[in-house]
Amino acid sequence: MKFTYTLKSIALSLIILTTASCSKDIENANIFKNTQWFIGDQLVFNNDSSVCFTNYDTTKHAYTNKKSFPINLTDSTLVYTSFPKRGYFDDNKDFVITHLEKHIDTIKYDLKYINKRPKLILYKNPFPIILTTNKPNFIAKETQNFKPIKFTVANYSIGDLIDRSLLKTRGVYNYPKYTIEDCEFVENKDITYKIIGYNTIYSIERKRIEDYMTKDIIKVVTDKLKVKPEYRPMRKWLDNSDYEYEFYRWLKDGVQISLYRSKYVGKNSYKTLLGDNEWVLSYDDTFTQALLIETYRNGKSQSSVIN
Repeated sequence: MKFTYTLKSIALSLIILTTASCSKDIENANIFKNTQWFIGDQLVFNNDSSVCFTNYDTTKHAYTNKKSFPINLTDSTLVYTSFPKRGYFDDNKDFVITHLEKHIDTIKYDLKYINKRPKLILYKNPFPIILTTNKPNFIAKETQNFKPIKFTVANYSIGDLIDRSLLKTRGVYNYPKYTIEDCEFVENKDITYKIIGYNTIYSIERKRIEDYMTKDIIKVVTDKLKVKPEYRPMRKWLDNSDYEYEFYRWLKDGVQISLYRSKYVGKNSYKTLLGDNEWVLSYDDTFTQALLIETYRNGKSQSSVIN
């Protein structure tokens, strides 16, 4: 009798756990259920499947054999099948496709509403994939599966808003769908910010870092990212170059940080006299930057001379 009661309790517990798990799956599945997700005009997800061509005809230069593959969705990750192109660059630096290669990705995803429009974000290194849907009256809750790793330089991080009175514009770069301003930090000319929108920080660079500071910088970045940096000792990258370079570089979850310095080794004695051996720190976050571009795309072109 006691044994039978125990089995019933275990069975009931399993039912409860299964029901709870299914509820979570159904909630997340609303992002995909009866919905198509696109990159531009290319269909990537249809309902609960990924859609892709599996072959490439090198004679006709055309993709062939489109298929669907079931996706596997969890609370925070998406497993899906794709067939990225493979090939080589010819003498004209044009990419020549030779075949498509099956690839199964397991990545974190989020649903975000950017400018009131639903966007599916796939956090794939080094650049995230942002998909759109044309489904009318799309309804699903935003998710917070991915938490970006933040660093601060002079109390500011990428994505922060900054008072325009603290900036001096040095240059403007108008890209096809967005604009970036190159600005100097008034309080410290060794710090420069790239700005998107009106006053949102897109990237950060700090110059004139003395050698004794680098040990602490390397430790802080390594500890926070939990990855060791790629290191290249001081040397020429090209035989005929007048400069040698040394750098540390970190890459994780979209964060790209470089600590580097250069040294003039040419024959110009004036440059040799003026040359310094100080370090530069550059900080980018491709995941955050992609979302910023999506937010501020189609903004007005700007000029440092006339507007």
